[in-house]
Amino acid sequence: MISSAANDCCELPSTGKAGFTCHTASTVSPAMTQPPAAKTRILFVDDEASMLRVLKMGMRPMANEWDLQFAESGEEALAFCDQQPFDVVVTDMRMGGMNGAQLLNQVMRRHPQTVRIVLSGYADLSEVVSCVGLTHQFLTKPCSLEDLKNCLKRVTGIKHQLGHEKLRELTGGLVNLPSLPKLYLEIADALQSPLASTERIAEIASKDPALSAKLLQLSNSAFFGFSRRVFSVAEAVQLLGSGVIQSLALTVPLFSAFDPQKCPGFQLEEIWEHSAATGALACRIYSHHLDDSHLAEQAFAAGVLHDIGKLILADKLSGQYADILAEAHATRRPLREVERQHLGTSHAEVGAYLLALWGLPVPLVEAVACHHHPRRCGNPSLCLSGVIHIADALQHSLGTQPDAIPSPVDVDYLKFIGMEADYEIWRHEHLQKFHESV
Repeated sequence: MISSAANDCCELPSTGKAGFTCHTASTVSPAMTQPPAAKTRILFVDDEASMLRVLKMGMRPMANEWDLQFAESGEEALAFCDQQPFDVVVTDMRMGGMNGAQLLNQVMRRHPQTVRIVLSGYADLSEVVSCVGLTHQFLTKPCSLEDLKNCLKRVTGIKHQLGHEKLRELTGGLVNLPSLPKLYLEIADALQSPLASTERIAEIASKDPALSAKLLQLSNSAFFGFSRRVFSVAEAVQLLGSGVIQSLALTVPLFSAFDPQKCPGFQLEEIWEHSAATGALACRIYSHHLDDSHLAEQAFAAGVLHDIGKLILADKLSGQYADILAEAHATRRPLREVERQHLGTSHAEVGAYLLALWGLPVPLVEAVACHHHPRRCGNPSLCLSGVIHIADALQHSLGTQPDAIPSPVDVDYLKFIGMEADYEIWRHEHLQKFHESV
């Protein structure tokens, strides 16, 4: 029996497959859950009729917002997708005929803009490896119906905030992101070494936006069963373990090297240096000035990730992005303004879109999305987005990269949170430390 009350218990009939339980929903950021004007198309795929019945009944309250379809096999699901693409496909892994990994592989090739989610009760590491590059998120049964709804609200909410259809296709089809060549070689050597330590892997990966994003995606996957959200790369590596990371890296292309000739004018090494420095400064602001060591770890990760959208654009829209970079340099206009003029969006939204698809914690996604416009978070006090905005502006103000495109601090934001004086103190202190270091 299934009750319509949100907090009542829902359980599958005893069919041999793991079922659902319903309980109070976890908190979801409003910015991530705003429903789109048009109905979102979602396809559920499972070869157990009883599971589909539970999903149909459990998702019925969302019928006004979502156009829901259900398929009993991978073959039927693919036929539905070819008739009219879906915004989201949620599939079981173990099915007769075409299994979940095979289905998602076809969906990714034919409809890369579709969000791909695995919802499965039985999986071992080899099965997860088979779909790491194919799925955006991995949920395990038993799974709360409310948690499933919240997951779908997050991915569909952020999806409709990126209006550029081509960018949604390119970002949705990403398996990995390219890293700085020298860092790629370092992580490859570390993973191939029988003496590889989690400390060494974390030390290398935490400096690089691409490696950081992938490891945070894996560690926040429900498959690994961690009881908390993972915000730092060091924690991600510690929880996953060097053995799991080595196994994944040997089987699927978790990491790749960036081709510097691909996008003229895009200096990945400068992006890497700026991102690492922004992360370190954001961490220092929390630990030394705000006395919050817990958020300091989150701030470091958010700082490293804040410009990851630039990497996506340089890798996937290389020719057009090279022209955008050239125009921004020539006119000395903020890069985000030139991006929005030509793409209708900016690297901040593109990066946040990928991180949301990959299931990273909402505070990290919001920090990346709002790092140029922290007031959009609506927080009247200094929040993670604000700290990343300030750290980003302070790093740019040093002038260590003479050709860098300006990214000034939002003075109105400082007034809004009442921290104009604090910002000046931090700026002078940061400038003094920089001069001492050189």
